[in-house]
Amino acid sequence: MESKHLGQWAALSLVAGTMLGIGIFIAPPVVAKYVQSPVWFLGLWLAGGLAALCGALCMAELGAMMPRAGGEYLYLRKSYGPGVAFATGWLQLLAIFPGSLAAMAVGTATFQLPTLFGPGLALPVDLGLFTVEGPTFWAVMLVLALTGLNHLGIVLSGRVQLLLTIVPLAALLVVALYVIGDIGVAQVSQESIRAGLAQAPGARDLAQAYLPIYFAYSGWNAAIYVGGEIANPGKALPRAVVGGTLVVLVLYVVLCSGFLSVFDTTELAGVGEAGTAAASQLFGGAGVVAVTLMIMLAMLGSINGSIMTGSRIAYAMAQEGHCPPVAGRLHERFGTPVFALWAQTALAIALIASRKFDQLMDYASAAMLISGSLGVAAVIVLRRKQADMPRPYRLRFYPWAPGIYIASSLFVLGSLGWSGDLSVWMAFGWFALALLVHAFLPRAR
Repeated sequence: MESKHLGQWAALSLVAGTMLGIGIFIAPPVVAKYVQSPVWFLGLWLAGGLAALCGALCMAELGAMMPRAGGEYLYLRKSYGPGVAFATGWLQLLAIFPGSLAAMAVGTATFQLPTLFGPGLALPVDLGLFTVEGPTFWAVMLVLALTGLNHLGIVLSGRVQLLLTIVPLAALLVVALYVIGDIGVAQVSQESIRAGLAQAPGARDLAQAYLPIYFAYSGWNAAIYVGGEIANPGKALPRAVVGGTLVVLVLYVVLCSGFLSVFDTTELAGVGEAGTAAASQLFGGAGVVAVTLMIMLAMLGSINGSIMTGSRIAYAMAQEGHCPPVAGRLHERFGTPVFALWAQTALAIALIASRKFDQLMDYASAAMLISGSLGVAAVIVLRRKQADMPRPYRLRFYPWAPGIYIASSLFVLGSLGWSGDLSVWMAFGWFALALLVHAFLPRAR
């Protein structure tokens, strides 16, 4: 009988593929608007990757200790009680995963699909009763198609995930290394480093630049959401979480170095989507098609991974009485949480209809910072509350890893919240509202 569990490589590809999304191609121009120095630009991408790695190390301990579907929800319930778990779970259901899906699908339909299949895909689509903008229509089609794939089972979607991750990851890494080697990067000297560091951006600019970087690295915790569906999770899950994050960290720093080899930061800030723009500068028409195809495959892998992982939150919450019971039912044949899958898609489509790409990215990122910080802090709480609980993987960089991650998140949330950033206050608003709702709900059995 065929196993219905993800293998180690499929789990690692789930992490790397979910991370390798639209963010690395959309975020660099946004970061360059706030950070003009190449030194600060690359430093922020490296810092974001190290923060993601710190978070991944923490999730590796928690995931190996409690390998069940649902991700942080389970750890928060054990750490802080049902109220915080309920609020965080609904923040993920209403903001993080639908917002991420919408942002990635809209980005793919706006930039990659018209480049590959012609500008006609950017034209409005007449549906009879009403007309829909082209990118909106095709973004919805992408989400519907990949949700249908996940409906058919985790083994099939896991195999597709492996293909959609390995091919573009390897190709993009080779292209980036070729660009750096062929064009070269600016000669680094002590004087140039000092000059770059002297162009220090303000706290708000740093926070604004970090938010899209955080979005680009999101997905480092993807494997914990399907922990119960990974074979030998005590060993495979930590390797997937940490290994996938390391692979993407290296790729992102190399890609960003490649972008700086083609554009200075002022030019980069105006290109819109860095991958296609760089390919157009370097390789001409045929090169643009090839590179854009790899980018689109990476986008599809990221969307597929997010659909797979996000649906498991509602499933886990339903088991605890924090979500309608129908969300906790599995398909008799495919073993997938079909209601949770399609409900998540319905929310993503509603956000796609808003057609506000930048706001979707900031909205999802701010919510991720809140839930991610609470999840990472659970390592500290559970080391005290359940010190004797078996830990197949034990974090070695304790307490530095959780401390670094939490400190960086609080800096960004505090800086943006103080300046009145709407995305941060919306995320906190949803969290506070969910806490209030939980306080008045009848206690679940």
